[in-house]
Amino acid sequence: MDKLFLDIKSFIGTRPAVALGVAAVVIASIAVLLLWNQGPEYQVLYNQLSNEDSGAVIEKLKEKRVPYKVDGSSISVPADKVYETRMELAGEGLPQGGGIGFEIFDKTAFGVTDFVQKVNYKRALQGELARTITQIKEIESARVHLALPEKGVFLDEQKKARASVIVKLKPGKELTQGQVSSIVHLVANSTDNLKPDDVAVVDTSGRMWTRESNEGDALRLSATQIEYKRGLENDYENRLQSMLEKTVGMNKVVTRVSVEVDTKHVERTEERFDPDGQVVRSEQRNKEKSVGGTANYGVPGVLSNMPETAQPQQAAVVAPSQSQRQDEVINYEISKVTSHVVEPIGAIKRLTVSVLVDGTYQTAKDGQDNETRTYVARTDEEISRFTEMVKAAVGYDEKRGDAINVVSTPFDKGVSEAEAAFAAGEEKGPYIPPQLIPVIIKYATIVFITLLVLIFIVRPIIKRITRETAALEEIQRKMPHALAAGAAAGELFDKGSDADKDSVDRLKGVVKENPQQVAMVLKNWIKER
Repeated sequence: MDKLFLDIKSFIGTRPAVALGVAAVVIASIAVLLLWNQGPEYQVLYNQLSNEDSGAVIEKLKEKRVPYKVDGSSISVPADKVYETRMELAGEGLPQGGGIGFEIFDKTAFGVTDFVQKVNYKRALQGELARTITQIKEIESARVHLALPEKGVFLDEQKKARASVIVKLKPGKELTQGQVSSIVHLVANSTDNLKPDDVAVVDTSGRMWTRESNEGDALRLSATQIEYKRGLENDYENRLQSMLEKTVGMNKVVTRVSVEVDTKHVERTEERFDPDGQVVRSEQRNKEKSVGGTANYGVPGVLSNMPETAQPQQAAVVAPSQSQRQDEVINYEISKVTSHVVEPIGAIKRLTVSVLVDGTYQTAKDGQDNETRTYVARTDEEISRFTEMVKAAVGYDEKRGDAINVVSTPFDKGVSEAEAAFAAGEEKGPYIPPQLIPVIIKYATIVFITLLVLIFIVRPIIKRITRETAALEEIQRKMPHALAAGAAAGELFDKGSDADKDSVDRLKGVVKENPQQVAMVLKNWIKER
């Protein structure tokens, strides 16, 4: 490498013009880099535009002479012109959000037929609905198709309106049942005589997001239950993640929660009687008393009904009869409790929580000042403390059969493997973190390519130039003496010397490859003489 630098130095010393040229190239390169770095910083003006909106926005930017860059579906402009350009384009109705909206009526020509007006209204309504649906963050683009029948004279001749919505979802995104229901009701409430059951939502992969009414509510209920279960699990996970990260640090905790939900719909009516709680509802008492006299007796007829005549006195007189009767009726009401219970759907039956916690790392140096990181697991006291925190956060219930599992494990697997290797004595030298390996490979590749260019391209060129320069210097050194002594061109060197023969061969090669330069040298010598 030192010889290479010396060759370059000697070459530049003998060629001032080349040195000036190299300096000019370096200065120009630095100037280009500075100008490039001082260029305007671009920011995204609009992202995820449709082809129609992208073309319209670019045309307006060209008219306004605003520099722009296009990257896929994104358009960028200088940072200092982002907000100004957005306001100007918004004033001109751009971007439209795909499709045509009610701005189609801004330029209505005279003489338009009623049929054309109806078609334009249908197109405008479809476009406006598509723009609104596209505002949902999971949807990249949408199209709406409306089937609006003509109004009939009689009600029984009126046909139902129908609608179809096709959506293109963003990568990795899905619609929830609530979002699908929102789209259905949005389209139905924006169109006359359109019921939600007559709206279909489909994505670009052919998946049907709405169900027919005759399929029943079972599938819809199942989807809602799954969504509810996932929502509970995500809520628990986020709460645990945010709580534990404040204790052990960011990206040091992984939480997973499984919720078992009771999806049964239960209605129960109960009647309870209390035999000890008797209450008198009604009470009735009857009391009768009578006294009887001498009654007429004998054979029915006239004689028996005649007035009594004096009879011979009897030996004893019979007293009149008496009777007494008493009735009592009491009705009791037994205490009764009637309750109608409707148990809520979605009650939590069981919770299972798993938590992974990263440990700590200790840095130590060996005898050669090589640093090694050693993983230290969490202590039992720390694990117990984390477990109690998790129980309190999720509302742990032992009767419900809830399970909490907290484990300490190394998150940096590279450190763990290096630790084992160093502990076993299988590796020597400094430890290189895994995240630095791609960076080292990148710069090592750049250095390797640079060395290849220097060795196989630059070095041969410099060698050739140096060899030619040495030959010309040899000519300059020996030619004047030979001319002064009147020697012939072949007597410039001693024939018996091998070094001189090599010099002659080199001179011949130089003359053959660079005849013009040799001629210029000879002319200069002749002029000097």
